[in-house]
Amino acid sequence: MKIKSFAKINYFLHVLNKRKDGFHNIQTAFQEIDLYDELEILPSEHFEFKCNNNLIHAENNTCAHAFKILKKKFPASVSNVSIFLKKKTPIGSGLGGGSSNGTATLKALNAMFSLKIDAEDLEKLSLEIGSDCPFFVRGGLQLGTNRGETLTPSSIKPKKYFVLVGSQTSVSTKTAFSSLKNNLFHHQDVVNLATFENLLISNKYNHKLFNNRFEMYVFKTHPEIGIIKKAILDSGADFASLSGTGSTVFGVFSSSKKAKKATEALSRSHNVVLSKPRY
Repeated sequence: MKIKSFAKINYFLHVLNKRKDGFHNIQTAFQEIDLYDELEILPSEHFEFKCNNNLIHAENNTCAHAFKILKKKFPASVSNVSIFLKKKTPIGSGLGGGSSNGTATLKALNAMFSLKIDAEDLEKLSLEIGSDCPFFVRGGLQLGTNRGETLTPSSIKPKKYFVLVGSQTSVSTKTAFSSLKNNLFHHQDVVNLATFENLLISNKYNHKLFNNRFEMYVFKTHPEIGIIKKAILDSGADFASLSGTGSTVFGVFSSSKKAKKATEALSRSHNVVLSKPRY
């Protein structure tokens, strides 16, 4: 079985109070994009995981975690598999590659072994892998609250083009959250889905909503990433932001022509990917 494991961007990411379980409450808008890793899963005598990126540990990774979750829950139905992950999404980029890989493995094994787990239960199981994972069960465009696992799907499908610009830096999610300990919002207005949708459709990226709290930390500790954001805006983007807690900055364009022109210009000095949303 061969499947695609799609990445995401965050249109905004607000970090609220720290929870009793050690996580943080957040508000975000997840957008699935057409950049993807590839997974090949085959029956095997012994469980095996291989990857074209040697930075991903053979035993401690989200795909292996997904397999162990289902093997424990359905010991009689789930037999050993061999998983090969062809990694394209950079590690620590804020594009959700690891979370997507783990969730894609859950979905693939669910189909392979005819487990008949519905989407709601897959979301609950995927939360054992990571806070972003439930989003990747259904993908598309969704608002996320609490840890990011409480999801509200959007029905709009605005035509956007994303210019993703990566740096050589890998940003640790744990370190990024720790950096915000003295700059948390304990109370914040609930994001209204209709308001978000109207602003997105009309290309009105007001700073109050469309902001990423981690930019303050990342741009200070890795100033080259802040320079990338400025370069994207200078290239004609309607909006640009850090994605998640990672090292990738994305620009949003409503015109394919402008996005392609920006991609060509930025590719002369950076690693650039032109991408579109998936709905």
